[in-house]
Amino acid sequence: MKELDILEGIGSTPFNAIYPMYDGKVKVGRPDKRRAVQIDQLERHYLVGRDIEIQYFLQQLIDGGQQGRILNLYGTGGVGKSYLIDEFRRLAANVNAAFLLMDSRGFSHTPQDFCTQLLRMLGYPMEKLQQITEPQALLALCHELLREKAVNQKLVLAIDTFEDMSDMELWLREVFLTQLYPEILILIAGRFPLQGMWLSSPAWRHWIHRMPIGDLDYLSVKQYLERSGISQEPVIKQIWMKTRGHSLTMSLIVSTTMLQNIQSLKLVDETEVFEHILSIWLKEAPDDNLRELVETVAVLRHFNQELLSYVLNRQVKTDLFQRLVGLSFIRRVDRGWILHDLMRDAISNELRLRQPEHYAGLRKRCIMYYYNKMTNPSKQKKNAWEGVEWYYYIGDHVVRNFCFQKLTPHLMETLNPSNWVEAERYLANRRSNPKEVCLTLQNLNTGEWIEYKISKEEGLYPVKHIHLQELYELDRSIVKLMRDQQGAICGLTAIIPIHTGTLDYLLTHPLSSAYFQSLNVHRLKELRVPNEQIAGYFVKTVDVLDFEDEAIRTTAGLSIVSLLISSDYVVVGPPDLSFLNEFHFSLGFEQMKNVAHYDYDNNTPTPYYVLDKRGGRQQDYLNKMIESFGLSDHSKKKDDDMPTLSEREKEVVVLLARGYTNQEIAVEMHITEVTVKKHLTAVFRKLNVVNRTQLVNSYLKKT
Repeated sequence: MKELDILEGIGSTPFNAIYPMYDGKVKVGRPDKRRAVQIDQLERHYLVGRDIEIQYFLQQLIDGGQQGRILNLYGTGGVGKSYLIDEFRRLAANVNAAFLLMDSRGFSHTPQDFCTQLLRMLGYPMEKLQQITEPQALLALCHELLREKAVNQKLVLAIDTFEDMSDMELWLREVFLTQLYPEILILIAGRFPLQGMWLSSPAWRHWIHRMPIGDLDYLSVKQYLERSGISQEPVIKQIWMKTRGHSLTMSLIVSTTMLQNIQSLKLVDETEVFEHILSIWLKEAPDDNLRELVETVAVLRHFNQELLSYVLNRQVKTDLFQRLVGLSFIRRVDRGWILHDLMRDAISNELRLRQPEHYAGLRKRCIMYYYNKMTNPSKQKKNAWEGVEWYYYIGDHVVRNFCFQKLTPHLMETLNPSNWVEAERYLANRRSNPKEVCLTLQNLNTGEWIEYKISKEEGLYPVKHIHLQELYELDRSIVKLMRDQQGAICGLTAIIPIHTGTLDYLLTHPLSSAYFQSLNVHRLKELRVPNEQIAGYFVKTVDVLDFEDEAIRTTAGLSIVSLLISSDYVVVGPPDLSFLNEFHFSLGFEQMKNVAHYDYDNNTPTPYYVLDKRGGRQQDYLNKMIESFGLSDHSKKKDDDMPTLSEREKEVVVLLARGYTNQEIAVEMHITEVTVKKHLTAVFRKLNVVNRTQLVNSYLKKT
C-alpha cells in the first residue's frame, strides 16, 4: 500500500536528517496488519499543526536534552492534548523507548493507589503487589523499578489530566518526583500550566518547559480537512469559521458532515456538536455563581473585574473573579481577559435563546458602560481603547464580522519607494483577476447566516480610481498597505486627509467631486484648514484581496473605526452594496440626500455617507446611538445644554455658532430663510437671550 509521509514539512530540516533512528514513514498495512497498529497509523496521519511540540519532544527523547526536564503540556478541553500524547507514545515506541501513561482518571488520588497503578504498568506481579501494605514500601519499590528500567532504555513517565490531582500535587512534587532518576523524561499534561510552588521555586522553574497547546491555524485545519477528503475551498473556510481551529470541534463537525452529506459535503446543523463541547468545558465551572460569570463574559469582548461588576450591577468578589480567570478557556490579554472565541459564540447563542431579555439587558449594560467612558470629560484624550469597544457593542452583525472577528489584525504600512513595486503588482493582480464573491456572515445576535454577493464588476470598483503616483504626490500618508502573516500584500486603503492641500483634488476627481461640489462656500471655507491641520477625512477606498478572510476583514474594518475615533468628520462614497450600506448605518453614518456620484459604472447613482460630530455634536451622536437600543440619554442630566429646544432649533444654533448666515443655514437645512428666523425667535425666547452674539456665547460656554 501507499506510504504516508506523516511528518512532512516539520521545520526547515526533515526529521530523518536530524534523527536517523526515525525515518518519518509509516507503512500502512505491512508488515504488521494488527488493527491496533492500523489505528495508530491512521491517527498519526490526521495529526496536524503540532510540529514544534513533536520536534522538541524528539529532541529531548533522542538527544537526551536537559536531564530532569519536565514537559508541561497544557491547553483547554478538546484542544488535542491527548491526541498529541498518543503521538508522543508512538514516537517513543519508534525509538524503542518505554512510555508509561498515568491518567488521573484511572485510579484513586492517593499516594498508595498512584504507586499501585504505576507498579502494575511496570509489570510487577499482582500476587507480590498485594502483599505490600506499607505506602513507603510501595514508593521505594516504584523508584527502584523506574531506575532499573531507565538504565536499560529511554523512559518517559506521562501524567495526564493533571488538573484532577490537586489533592496530590504536593506529594507528587515534594516526595515522588524529587527521588526519580534524572534521565527519566517527565510529561505533565492538563488544562492548566503548572503554577504556584512549581514556578516560585527557582529549582523547579529551572526544570519545567512549558508547552501550551492552542487552536490550530487555518493552514493546519485545511491540511486536516484535505486528509479527510474535504477539498472544496468554501467548505474548508466555513468549517474554519465555525470551529476556530478547535481540534475536537473540527473532528466532530467533519464526522457529522461526512456522515450525513457524503456527496455534497455541506455542513449540517452543529447544535449537538457545540452542546457536547460546552459540556466538556463547563465541567471546570461546576457551581452556579461561577457559571453565571462565564455566561456574562460570553456577552463581552474583553472583560475585567470593574466591567463585570457594572454589567451584573453588583460587586463581583475578588476570589470569585480569580476563579473565573483561572479557567482554561479564559486568556489574559493586554487590557483584561477574553473568553475562547468558540465558547463565547456557543454560550452567548445559547443564552440568547434561553434568556433573550437577560441577554439583551447584559449587552445594553455594556453599551452604557462604554457610553459613560466616552462621555467622561476627564477621559476625552484617553478614549481610543474605549472607542473600539464602544463600536463593538453598538455595531450590527456586519460591523462585528468586519471589525472584530480577529483579536489581532494584520499590520498596515504606509506606501513608500521600498514597497512601491509590490503595491503596483497588487493593483495589477486585482484588476486582471476579478472574481465573484459570495460572502456569508453570521448575525451573532440571532444565529442567522446571511449571504451577500459581489459580482466580478463590483469587486473591481474599489481599485478603479486608484493611481498611486497621483495620491502619493497629493499626500504621502494617504495610501497604506496591508500585509498578511506571510508578508504578502493582501489589502490597500486610500484615505485622504481634508485640508487646503487636498481640497482642490477632492473637488475635481472621481469618487469625491460630487460631494464636495455640493457644499456651499461657507462649508468649503471651514475645510480649508492649513496642511498641518486636518478638518476630516475622505475615504477613497478600502480594498481587500479576500473578503472571506477574517483577519483581512478585521484590518479593513478597523481602519474605518480608527478614523471615527480620531476624527469628527468622515465622508465615504463606497460601492452601493447592501453589506456596506448596513456597515455605515450601523456605525452612525447618515446618507446624504440629493447627492450621489456615478463614478463606478457611469450609470448607477452611488450615495455618500457622512459622520459629522463637529461643533459639539459628539454628545448628540452618542445619544442617537444609544437611543437606537432603547436606552435613554442620561446626559440630559442636570441641565442639558439646550433643554427646551426642539431638534431643528438645536441644529440652527449649531450652524449659527459655526458662523453661518441665515441664508446659509436655510440652504444647509433645506428650509426657507423665514423659517430660520422663526426658529431663532423661538430660541431667543426659550434661552432668554436678546441677540445672536449672546446666543453663540451661551452655546459655546455649554459645549
